[in-house]
Amino acid sequence: MNQSLCQSYYQAQWARYSVTLDDLAAADECLHDFLDGKPAGKHTKGERAAGLMSLGIWWEPALLQQSKVASQALAQVLWVMDDIDRSLLDHLSRNNPDILRWAIRYSKLFTKADSPVMTHLGKSVEGHEWDAFLNACNRLVEQLEPFDHWIEKAEQHLKTLSLLELMSYLSILAYPSLESAEQNTQQSWTVYERIIQRKLQRCSERDFQLTEKILGKSLKRHLSPLLFSGAGSPEKCIAHLEFVAVLIAAMSERLDYEATINSFCFDSDMHYQMEPGQPVIFSSSTESTSRWKQTEEKSLLLWSYWLRRAMDDFVITGMADVTIGTPENHEANQWAWIKAVRSRLVLQTLFGCSDKILLADGEEVDLHQALLATELSSAFFVKSYLHAYKRHRSQTESPIAALGQMAWEGLLEGENRFPMTWSELPAKIKRIRGWTVSQSRQKGDAAAAKNILEFWTVDLRQLSAQIKANPLAPVPRLSEQPFYKIGRYSFQFPWIAGQQNNLVAAVNSLRRIGVRRPELRSETEQVEFCLAQALRQRGFKVIVGYQPPILDGNNAGEMDLICHLNGVVLLLEVKSGFIRSSRYEVWLHRTNTLRKAARQLRRKQHALQPLLNSDQTLRRDLGLPDANAGLPIHAWVVDTSIECDGELLDGFRVVSREVMEVALKDQKHYLQHLDTEKDSEVQTLYPEGFSAPAFVDVVTNEAVWRGLLPN
Repeated sequence: MNQSLCQSYYQAQWARYSVTLDDLAAADECLHDFLDGKPAGKHTKGERAAGLMSLGIWWEPALLQQSKVASQALAQVLWVMDDIDRSLLDHLSRNNPDILRWAIRYSKLFTKADSPVMTHLGKSVEGHEWDAFLNACNRLVEQLEPFDHWIEKAEQHLKTLSLLELMSYLSILAYPSLESAEQNTQQSWTVYERIIQRKLQRCSERDFQLTEKILGKSLKRHLSPLLFSGAGSPEKCIAHLEFVAVLIAAMSERLDYEATINSFCFDSDMHYQMEPGQPVIFSSSTESTSRWKQTEEKSLLLWSYWLRRAMDDFVITGMADVTIGTPENHEANQWAWIKAVRSRLVLQTLFGCSDKILLADGEEVDLHQALLATELSSAFFVKSYLHAYKRHRSQTESPIAALGQMAWEGLLEGENRFPMTWSELPAKIKRIRGWTVSQSRQKGDAAAAKNILEFWTVDLRQLSAQIKANPLAPVPRLSEQPFYKIGRYSFQFPWIAGQQNNLVAAVNSLRRIGVRRPELRSETEQVEFCLAQALRQRGFKVIVGYQPPILDGNNAGEMDLICHLNGVVLLLEVKSGFIRSSRYEVWLHRTNTLRKAARQLRRKQHALQPLLNSDQTLRRDLGLPDANAGLPIHAWVVDTSIECDGELLDGFRVVSREVMEVALKDQKHYLQHLDTEKDSEVQTLYPEGFSAPAFVDVVTNEAVWRGLLPN
């Protein structure tokens, strides 16, 4: 029944669009509807896909060839419809082979074991191009097999280890990477995340029933024999450690090949071939790599930008004259405070956070205190673990010997200096309480410390249940919620806590993991209000959340921001998400959120243009003069992400919210690395003074980045 409803929906949409649009535009609108998850309601993806495939557009090669989103839509269809019409597949393979091949790449259909669609194509398609393509698909999947074999073999050997014991061995093997300047820290953490997540899929309830006795017994059997001579026979521990090392190496290689598959699937510069002695896939240009490097450089410059603003705040508020903590820790604490201010500025300006964050249990956590606590925690782990390890490593013959020395030194001082740290929740709260000291709370605030711990904690028992029930749900990365609860104990990995980017952790904990938080709507509105205020400070008249009238059944939708100054009209669609760490995540963002935003802008721009003349209230609120006919509208997608900054999507410019911030405040001179030798000379973006046309010119010509990025 639902499938029939979906078919009727798309037939009706095609008829409606065809009244005013040509066939190509009508087809693209139907495809966009599908990509946007329409029709809404309790329809499965398969039912929506069947409804879309009932349209005749799939049998029209010329129309499909010109479509902008046919491959993206077909990719989603292929993933959910094993029973797609085989005659249609044959038709597409002959008449629109590129569209079908890209749909297979976008969907990663070739990685789906025993896919009926891939089986059919393997038997039916002909020609060198198809042979090369299918060969590439098969070779990419085959390259994963040896690593899967070693992963399964290592996991089989280690299956008797509890979650705690596996984490202990992982911690021991994490420290040698601190000695390598070339080690990719984030990649190493991703390997550990995958290993722990796979373990959580197999955990039993016993893994989370952790008592002091069980913890002590585990340490005695698995950590002490490795770290302390004479503490027991280390042979079994060494065998476990070797298999964990195999598991890490195999998982690292597998993730490398997954990245290669992702490049094949989502990088238009990646081509394939079937030539003897040549790689199966290869990059035809360096454009995507250069773009990614530019994004990384933009992120680093913006990291310095916000730190410079935080330093201004630090001085203005008088904190520069205050001794923070003990004199010997003052400098590290001062830097931690500045970084906490930086993160608070970003979270409030770009992501609409308030001074208080609501927790799942209804309690509130002070945003600045939560950010400061994690920065102070990082400073503590750097000093007491990472630096201590490097000091001992320079005096010992092996990493394990250095870890043993560090742990023994901790025992003599009455501190836990094992490769992985833990304490019962009251003890952890007591330590965090010292980081909540204020003028009104000279001894700190225990309730605030408890809430801070809750904010940064992931309960591994709950996470295990979530992974088993819904493997596709977002899972916290190790750095995003760096306190790991097992039973009544709180664990941390010092090598993560001391090196993590706490700003990214906070943003993604709230926006990636907390994507269903009830406060998200109000935060998104605050993002719009904050941008509106910044524009008003430059003289723009701004309307937030304008709802145009519905004409002939066409609802253009709410317009986030409409702005006017001196004959320049801006129509801004504001998008607020999380901080992405892979090219695949960026591709998803570009083809989903930003694609949809560009479509919305097209509809809204079309609706707004006549209203600038006919709607007297709108004209008054925007301060438009009487003679305003033909005013151009600059329609932009303003995105809190930086990855697609400056791109044109369906003709609409994507502008980073941070670029808007720098341009509106005229602070390009803050976009330089903190260790630069030259002074931060004020170099205005507006040598002839700020004006709306000059602002548009700065944004559209990317003047903020001019001279700062590698070619």
